[in-house]
Amino acid sequence: MRLLVQLLAVFLVTVQQGASAHPWLLFANRKDIRLVDATQTRNRNNNVTIIIKDLEDAAALDYHYEKGMVCWTDISLEMIRCAYHQGANLLNKTNVITTGLVSPDGLAIDWLGNKLYWTDSETNRLEVSTLNGENRKVLFWEDLDQPRAICLFPKKGLLFWTDWGENPKIESAGMNGDLTTRHVIIKDEIFWPNGLTIDYEEEAIFWADAKLNIICSASLTGANRRTVSQGDLQHPFALTMYKNVLYWTDWQTKSIHSCNKKTGAGRKAVLGSSLTPMDIHVYDQERQPYSALPCQNQNAKCSHLCLSAPYPPWFTCACPTGSKLVDNFTCADGAQQLLLLARRTDLRRISLDTPDYTDVVLPLDGVKHAIAVDYDPVDGYVYWSDDEVRGIRRAKLDGSQQEDVVMAEVDHPDGIAVDWIGRNLYWTDTGTDRIEVARLNGTWRKVLISENLDEPRALALDPEVGWMFWTDWGKEPKIERASMDGSDRVVLVNTSLGWPNGIALDYVQRRLYWCDAKTDKIEVADMDGSKRKEILSENVPHIFGFSLLGDFLYWTDWQHRSIERVHKWTGEDRKIIVDQLPDLMGLKAINITEVRGTNPCAVGNGGCSHLCLNRPGKYVCACPIGYELTADEINCVIPEAFLLFTRKEDIRRISLEANHKNVIIPIAGVKEASALDFDVNDNRIYWTDIGVKSISRAFMNGSNLEVVVEFGLEYPEGMAVDWVAHNIYWADMGSHRVEVARLDGSSRRVLIWKDLKNPRSIALDPGEGYMYLGVWGSVPHIERAGLDGSQRITLVNGVGRVNGLVVDFADRRLYWADVDGKHIESCDLDGKQRQVVVSGNMPQPHGLTQYEEFIYWADWTTRSIERAHKQSGENRTRIQTQVDYVMDILVFHSSRQSGWNPCAVNNGGCSHLCLALPAGIVRQSHTHRCTCPTHYELVADNKTCVAPKSFLLFSQKNYINRLLPSSPDSPDVILPIRGLKQVRGIEFDPVGQHLYWIDGRSQTIRRALDNGTQASVVVANPTQSLHPYDLAVEPYSRVLFWSCSRFNAINATRIDNHLSVGILVGGPSTSDKPRNLAVHPVKGWLFFTNLVSPARIERCRLDGSDRVKIIETDIDQPSALTIDTEEEMIFWADTSLKVIEVAALDGTNRRKLISSQLVQPIALTVHGRHLYWLEKDSQLIERALKINGEDRQRVQGRIPYLSDLLSTSTLDPNTLASNPCYPPNSGCGHLCVLMDSGERGRCACPLNMILEDGKTCVEPPACSPEHFTCRSGIYETGPSGSGATRCIPLSWRCDGQTECSDASDEEDCPECRPDQFRCQTGQCIAKKHECDGVPQCMDRSDEQRCCPLGQFYCSELCLPDILLCDGVPHCPDESDESVTSCANRVANPLAGDSSIRTTYIIGIVVGLGSVALLCVLFFCWHRRHSHADPDEGAHDPLNPVVPRHTIVPGHTQLQTDYQLQYVSNIVGERTAGVGASSHLGSSAVDLLSGRGVKNGGAIIVDGGGVVVGSSSSCQLYDRSHVTGASSSSSSGPGYPQETLNPPPSPATDTRSHCTEPYCCTAVSGQSHKSHTLSRQTARGHHLGHQPRLSGTSSQVYSTLRSYKHYKVRNQPPPPTPCSTDNFEESDSQVAYHSSPSPSSIPKMGPGFKNAGRRQQSSHRHQRLGADYDSDPYPPPPTPARSHYVSDASCPPSPSTERSYFNPLPPPPSPSPQ
Repeated sequence: MRLLVQLLAVFLVTVQQGASAHPWLLFANRKDIRLVDATQTRNRNNNVTIIIKDLEDAAALDYHYEKGMVCWTDISLEMIRCAYHQGANLLNKTNVITTGLVSPDGLAIDWLGNKLYWTDSETNRLEVSTLNGENRKVLFWEDLDQPRAICLFPKKGLLFWTDWGENPKIESAGMNGDLTTRHVIIKDEIFWPNGLTIDYEEEAIFWADAKLNIICSASLTGANRRTVSQGDLQHPFALTMYKNVLYWTDWQTKSIHSCNKKTGAGRKAVLGSSLTPMDIHVYDQERQPYSALPCQNQNAKCSHLCLSAPYPPWFTCACPTGSKLVDNFTCADGAQQLLLLARRTDLRRISLDTPDYTDVVLPLDGVKHAIAVDYDPVDGYVYWSDDEVRGIRRAKLDGSQQEDVVMAEVDHPDGIAVDWIGRNLYWTDTGTDRIEVARLNGTWRKVLISENLDEPRALALDPEVGWMFWTDWGKEPKIERASMDGSDRVVLVNTSLGWPNGIALDYVQRRLYWCDAKTDKIEVADMDGSKRKEILSENVPHIFGFSLLGDFLYWTDWQHRSIERVHKWTGEDRKIIVDQLPDLMGLKAINITEVRGTNPCAVGNGGCSHLCLNRPGKYVCACPIGYELTADEINCVIPEAFLLFTRKEDIRRISLEANHKNVIIPIAGVKEASALDFDVNDNRIYWTDIGVKSISRAFMNGSNLEVVVEFGLEYPEGMAVDWVAHNIYWADMGSHRVEVARLDGSSRRVLIWKDLKNPRSIALDPGEGYMYLGVWGSVPHIERAGLDGSQRITLVNGVGRVNGLVVDFADRRLYWADVDGKHIESCDLDGKQRQVVVSGNMPQPHGLTQYEEFIYWADWTTRSIERAHKQSGENRTRIQTQVDYVMDILVFHSSRQSGWNPCAVNNGGCSHLCLALPAGIVRQSHTHRCTCPTHYELVADNKTCVAPKSFLLFSQKNYINRLLPSSPDSPDVILPIRGLKQVRGIEFDPVGQHLYWIDGRSQTIRRALDNGTQASVVVANPTQSLHPYDLAVEPYSRVLFWSCSRFNAINATRIDNHLSVGILVGGPSTSDKPRNLAVHPVKGWLFFTNLVSPARIERCRLDGSDRVKIIETDIDQPSALTIDTEEEMIFWADTSLKVIEVAALDGTNRRKLISSQLVQPIALTVHGRHLYWLEKDSQLIERALKINGEDRQRVQGRIPYLSDLLSTSTLDPNTLASNPCYPPNSGCGHLCVLMDSGERGRCACPLNMILEDGKTCVEPPACSPEHFTCRSGIYETGPSGSGATRCIPLSWRCDGQTECSDASDEEDCPECRPDQFRCQTGQCIAKKHECDGVPQCMDRSDEQRCCPLGQFYCSELCLPDILLCDGVPHCPDESDESVTSCANRVANPLAGDSSIRTTYIIGIVVGLGSVALLCVLFFCWHRRHSHADPDEGAHDPLNPVVPRHTIVPGHTQLQTDYQLQYVSNIVGERTAGVGASSHLGSSAVDLLSGRGVKNGGAIIVDGGGVVVGSSSSCQLYDRSHVTGASSSSSSGPGYPQETLNPPPSPATDTRSHCTEPYCCTAVSGQSHKSHTLSRQTARGHHLGHQPRLSGTSSQVYSTLRSYKHYKVRNQPPPPTPCSTDNFEESDSQVAYHSSPSPSSIPKMGPGFKNAGRRQQSSHRHQRLGADYDSDPYPPPPTPARSHYVSDASCPPSPSTERSYFNPLPPPPSPSPQ
């Protein structure tokens, strides 16, 4: 660094002190900036100094001589940077302009006014700022189409720039941006104007044109134009001058050149040839002469910018972009009218005060996916919702004071609205389907609406009146209105809506506007929904954000990628505000200082303690969740107690204060809530839902919703929480069980299942260790039992059906509601002292609870909730009316959950469940008992539970169950495994304890532990090509075997890493049909049923070797298979014969075990002494003794959708560790096969692999191209085989004889190619060997039907060729006139397109009529061609010489060569024009497209290169491969046919590796490039014309602009493929059944027609292919980086120069030593 400082100081000081001696050149070299002495040309490499290094991508540059300042643009970082020096001190590089740049191609410094000017060819703007980047202003933004070079004449107040867009030109204007001073001074004979400089002495401009390869000059007005240099310029880029010398950089020569500015003489290279030179300037004070200007004197009293002007008073005051002048000197304090824009990953502001509409990015952090935006004009905060971070944030307009507002319990916040009067924030959430409100800082949050919302989106407020409006784009789209407290809800519009995305209010005219992205309309109505009117319906393909300000409506359009406006009433005066900006979301048009209206909430929050919500007529005070409004209706308090009740579709709370107002608890997904309880410890409520058959919990505010139990429930209508032991109990009327689990649903155990019928209600007394059950059954009664299910007694008889049960802990009494007796009764906890408490006018009591001195109940008939004194039944009061179907009711208060037992401390020391024992004698010795989940067992310490060691598993359609028939527990339980769909087969790994199953819906194999954790996919099926049928686990070698019914194969997969081993048996090319599997792990055998005809059962080793048929007679449809490893027996079931049989493992001792009363046995397994099987149709699990089939028993019944059955037991660890095939022992890479009765193991491989080193399987070594590789081959280790694959000569393939051991050489023999002859044995030989005198076919058939030259063979005859297809049969079988023979007949060269028959008839007639005429024709033909050189083109691979009218049979390369020659001759120079293909004749078009090709692989070529006839079985010439054009290249919408000027810009990097100039159109030798063209063409990028074919001399450039090419036709661009469009093809290809949501784009909703809504977070909407509902456009290039089209579309630019002129990355910049 110190050395760099010294060098910089020395050179700059030297340059400044000796400015007049000789010029120094300052130029950008991409990675650095250098100075070079232009006069020291002999030793050019030693006079170069790097003054600024370690740059990213420096392109344009300029300097301020007086300030010692150098500035440059960096096209990679997209910024402008500067550096200073002060004497020997180099100041750090500073970032001057860092936002709003995309491709800053040009830069100029006003050294008199101290300003920066620059051009941006991507944003198409010309801007100015102060030297430090402040007060930035857009000067020109219209009629710019790729501005590049820029230079200034500060003394005259003029600026000049080049534009290489559609209409290349050079323009001039005043430096103040006055439109009246803007003029086009050069517009003719200009193409790629790259460099530009000014001769200040002679007042002339010079420019370099890289396309025309010239340097020209003209006066400042464009007059007196002349050419300075032309001819052999390669690619001039930047230009500067000093005195009489011009200097320029050249990209192709990688050098700096110079010449005389007047004559062009004295041209020489100043520096080169290993540079990457970009912009260049002469660093000399003479190039920045001083002149006094008004702006130098106190900034001419301008408040912000003082810009030089070309007219008196020689300056103009200007304002930063967005602000306007208040008077001639002073700017307004920022913009007054703004558009705030949410653009996915950033927020932007656009001033509406100035006409340039420049978008400025707000400096915010962490914007991931902004959706909606709003503004508070009082405090100046911008609020936005972010769907990815799932929250709402705010910040000031300058980006300061950014903070989170609402971040919890937010799912997909789509719409937000600020109540600027009441100081509240409203938002919609499409995930939770709610509308909520909070204070502007996020406190005091309250759910306003949560019912009947499907997909709420846009939200608008009228706080002065007290209304809120919102759109809902769900299944029934609508627009609704409610008061701002959520009351008085009404649907305004619900017809002719699709995806109502945006909504806006006209407060003056009292009108409601909305936009619809599906109907593509903007409409208006009164605020009551009346007087509906259409405003706009043309060319609004996908509108999303929507707002209104003044007289104009503003919106964002995803497909146009634009912001537009239109007059709010007439629909006229439509204008594009911003174009070509992707990822557009919501927007808000605001007046930042206007605060409209007032309401009572504006003063002191209306006196409310928390929320003040205005509504028409009168405002209301509201409370956040968990608070209740007191009787004064102003203050909110946390209530001491309140009522909770379930009402089927929701859960509500009622205040026990005077108002008794009920409030819904905002919980999503409630279908049929039934039983209800709470846990006072963590403030959660629990409820059962019989609609979805689950038990769930959530906090009191509705947050943290969890499903606790979701399996094995039928009708859980009773539920209670044990708040001491943290357990949950429930009674299921469907399964007739009482169960318990931990509060999170784990450790589930069945407590009571015997002699229990329809348990309905349950109440707990944890302090005493009892539970109470209301049992309906045939004889309704009330039971009591211990919390562990013991000491069960009938407590109360003679009751009706109990619908509510509650314990009064204070008075030690039990209360219940009797549905049949229509009263409420009570007794003591021993069942004594019964008394009726309340009776009369109680038609249908439902639910009962008690708090202090009162009992509370609900009644379905009276639709009310009442209370009465708990002892006398007096003071009966109706506290709530008009409530339907209350299922359960309770009081939330700590007094309802008192008491204690030892389970409260550390779960009583239990590993799983701690259950308190009943009080009494039992409690004297034990107060609690540790117990286990069902089927688990306690070990000796009586505290720890272990899993069962041996058990059965059976599967149903969507469940997997564990079964222990002899267990004292409930025999079967459902395992809590989520996501089971159409389970077809199950297996269990006793080592890893994983359960495996086949998922029939996805056709995959999955696994999980029995508690549902560690779920994963073992065998994926992304292409849906697999159909797994059965599974078998071999635990010792850790392999999963599975059969596939689609490919008829047995596959193996490693258990430990899920890697596929390969196919062991069968496969698509075999006749095998393996289905059911069974493994004998001790012997290392695999058994399988093979459903060939006839079916059989086979056995093989675990690698598929040593296959043996053990059962092959008297078997029809084997449906199940299992092995008994203890008795060494095999069992199978046959659904056709309706029998279960058994045999020894070798098939001997076969006998029938079960042969009666079998319907459809589908699974077998051996467990202990019994054989178990499934009867699918009978829904039974049965068993019998495995030895003789006796003692047949029904194990379980009425089990629907049975699919598989399995027995498993734990492996002995010692046995596992000693097994030879256990992976640590075997070391095998793929498979291990037990040998010698399990004493040793050997490594093995699947099919198509061989052992390389005795352990590792590898692909067989490839045979040479002259050989055929047998599918399995013979793998030998001896000298003969050398371990190699069996390779046979290729000629043996399909020769009728089997050489491969697996006969694979004779399988799937294809038809011979057109250039081959098929022997009678099926062998294919080259056609040239037919009848060549040497037999090639093994049966010599290639030499059997041979005729002399000029004759053809038919039916053992040789006939003259002239008789073939002459219209008269000559062969006995008439084959000479067959369609096939005539189709293969070579066309007569003189016949053109006529048939052969017609040709010969005409020939005969003409021959007989005029022999003389034929002679004349022959003479003329001979004269015409007598001078042709027979060797012409012989050395040209694209132009081989073939005799005229020659048939070239079956020669692909020759055909291709002729195709290229033919097209080159036909197209010629015309390919440079537009639509060149239209000039081709029909034959040429047929050749290019592959039409009309008939003649069996031959091309008939006229000597002049004209194709007379052609033939091939495939397309001979792929035009798109050469041109990169699609079939719609010449007619595709939205693209110009001739783009005059496609030169590059810094944002169009094609990344090609071409060493020739402008080689993007070269075809010869550029296969990679032409493939790229074809690939990109397939994506919808259409070239305007076909490039010239290789072999032509001049270069042809694509007419497709590298970006923004759709502007020419004034057609809106479609969405960008890498932004809001979720696809790469045309919009017309894909659409979706449901509207997408903006959170994904995948989640796009009405936000987007082409993406599924919330793919990862929602299942409610699925994609469906359909037509897109707006006009299709081919996708344009990505605005973010427009190098999107093919290599052939544009010449080099500052960002692409390296790839065009340097095939390798440039070397590192030299550093001074």
